[in-house]
Amino acid sequence: MQYTTDIRIVRLMCTGRVDPVIIAEAFVNGADGVMVVGCHFGDCRYISGNIQGKIKVGLAARVLTYVGLNPGRVSFDQCSSAEGERFVRLITEFDNGVRALGPLGTGDRLPLPDLKEKVKVAKTALAKEKLRWVAGKFTEFATKGNKYGERFTEHEMWRTLDTIVIDEVATHQIIQALEQGPGVVRKLADQLKLPPPHVLRYVLALQRRGLVELDGIEGTSPRYRLAEVKAA
Repeated sequence: MQYTTDIRIVRLMCTGRVDPVIIAEAFVNGADGVMVVGCHFGDCRYISGNIQGKIKVGLAARVLTYVGLNPGRVSFDQCSSAEGERFVRLITEFDNGVRALGPLGTGDRLPLPDLKEKVKVAKTALAKEKLRWVAGKFTEFATKGNKYGERFTEHEMWRTLDTIVIDEVATHQIIQALEQGPGVVRKLADQLKLPPPHVLRYVLALQRRGLVELDGIEGTSPRYRLAEVKAA
């Protein structure tokens, strides 16, 4: 098999072991594209590992696309060990697609410095419990249903994940901004390019969770800061 030497292959026991954080980390470290290739559905040695792999890659792709990455930089596909020609074709097509986009930051919604900062936020969101829990329940809710016996279509599950992605990314963007110092909602909204009412909602939610606290008044607007962590 012959394919471009720009491809770096990382072998895993199963695509189900692919952590969405790893995909984000690859872009933080300068990768121009990430492709995950697993076995065909029904052929997984670990029964549903490739299904979980597809969900995890899909989750990473959605979060990274939301923060500004071109969706063509993340891909999931399938190939058996007997399909050498298919493997070469898949990675060659992916490589050509990434080359057409150009280096990271040139075919994306943001220039490289800004994009990398957003990808770091995406990585943080992907590491948190909420997105990981929903992704882990994806197959169960679609096949067996929740504790009330309600089943959800794949479209409904992805729509739910998209909503959580928006909330989680915005929340961690606000936390990252407040790490630089206290701020008022209007300035945070300008900095993050988010509607002020949305930012206020997220800030108040963080305040209820004890992660953000009132720092004072700036003009007529409340100023917020990250809450101090008290030693036990």
